[in-house]
Amino acid sequence: MKIATRLYTGFGILLAMMLAITVFGVTQVVQVDRVLTAVNEQDSVEQRQAINFRGSVHDRAIAIRDAVMVQDRQAAQTHLNEIEELDNFYQQANRELQQLYSERARSDHERRLLSDIERAENATLALTERTIAMLDRGEHERATRFVLDEVSPAYSDWLATINAMIDHQEINIQGQVNGVIDQTTGFAAAMMTITLIAIIAGIVIAYRIITRLLRTIGGEPEEAAELIKRIAAGDLTVSVRTKYKGSIMAAVGQLAQDLSLMIKETISASSELAAASMQLAQTAARNEQLIEQQQSETDQGAAAIHQMSQTVQEVASHTVEASNVAGNADTEFKTGEQEVAKSQSSINSLADEVRGAAQVIDNLSEESRKIGSVLEVIQGIAEQTNLLALNAAIEAARAGEHGRGFAVVADEVRSLATRTQQSTSQINEMIERMQGGASQAVSVMQRGQEQASESVEQARRAGESLQGINKSVTMLNDMNAQIATAAEEQSTVAEEINQNFVRITDSAAASSKGAKEISEASRDLEALAQSLQNNVRKFSVSE
Repeated sequence: MKIATRLYTGFGILLAMMLAITVFGVTQVVQVDRVLTAVNEQDSVEQRQAINFRGSVHDRAIAIRDAVMVQDRQAAQTHLNEIEELDNFYQQANRELQQLYSERARSDHERRLLSDIERAENATLALTERTIAMLDRGEHERATRFVLDEVSPAYSDWLATINAMIDHQEINIQGQVNGVIDQTTGFAAAMMTITLIAIIAGIVIAYRIITRLLRTIGGEPEEAAELIKRIAAGDLTVSVRTKYKGSIMAAVGQLAQDLSLMIKETISASSELAAASMQLAQTAARNEQLIEQQQSETDQGAAAIHQMSQTVQEVASHTVEASNVAGNADTEFKTGEQEVAKSQSSINSLADEVRGAAQVIDNLSEESRKIGSVLEVIQGIAEQTNLLALNAAIEAARAGEHGRGFAVVADEVRSLATRTQQSTSQINEMIERMQGGASQAVSVMQRGQEQASESVEQARRAGESLQGINKSVTMLNDMNAQIATAAEEQSTVAEEINQNFVRITDSAAASSKGAKEISEASRDLEALAQSLQNNVRKFSVSE
């Protein structure tokens, strides 16, 4: 069984026993509390009410006696009032007692005791009423004899029944208290017994767990910890003494012996490894120097070839660019020639349009002059109409009332003629301004026509110049093509030589890298051997 399982089991048993003790104790305490609560809240209260009964009855017996003994009516009434107050007190206690009796089941004896009290109460109260009636009639002697012969024995009997109930309640309470005492006495014995068993079980469990731990560890935990600390510090010369062969301390002792042998072998091997790695590092360093020298010379040759190849490529590139520029110039020339031709055609068309526009404007000027003639005729007609309307108005004025309507028409005609004259004048002014603008437009059109003719001549001369440039560009393009072909062949040869040098350089670089890696590996190996020697020196081993 595992140590953890043993510990859990042992502590589980102890906890279970403690839980059993707790549950048992709580159960007993609850029972005691229940009994004491019943005694305190039920039986003691019932006993208190019975005692109140007794006090009330006893005091009333004394009061009735004093009432018949005194001769003063006022003093007698005082005792009678006291009897009434004591009766009220008794009734209050009786109601509370009846309430308590109704809350739980009662034995026949308890019910009989309560019945005896009620019977004695009724009988005694009846005798008391008769005595009070005698006092009211003034029969003091008769009342005195009646109290001595009848009332006093009745009160004594009533007190006896009440004392019987009090004695019964006392016996009941004492019995419950004795039961609690017996229960607590047994509870203490049981608690001591269970606690003793728990202590014995704890001792047994602790002994078995400690024995198991000693067998597992091989000794005290402090000794095992000290042993492991010494081995962890590198001291492999430790000697382990334990009587438990399969324990941790025995295994650690065997481990220390095995490690001591391994460390001795490691020290010897690390020394040999250090010597071999040192020799390998020296050889690798010499190879690295030779390879670096070869790589340097190869790099110089590769650089020269690469520079020449770049120069040839630049020449070829410039030649190709020149050829492209010449080709672009030829293309631009053709485009320019086409644009010049288009410009000539557009300028000729523009000249024709200008001539046509000038002709249209001349026609417009001629038509405006004709419109002016028509307006002069309309102006004359308007003047004649105005004169005729004036004459008609004069004649209408002469006619008096008969010519009034005609006069109105004449006025309207004259007004219309006047507005016609005004409109004709305005139109005439507009036509004159339009004729002036047409004359200016004709002048501008003539100047534009002359400039268009000059532009056509300039475009013709530009076309001739472009043809000469085209011939020169064609010759330049042919020469660039020949140069580009030769440069491309030279660049191809230089590139092949450059690639050969690149491969040689790459091989030299790979060899140099390998030599460096070997040198670094040899240095790492030497450092590793040195580190291994330093590490194994930390351990103390027997000779």
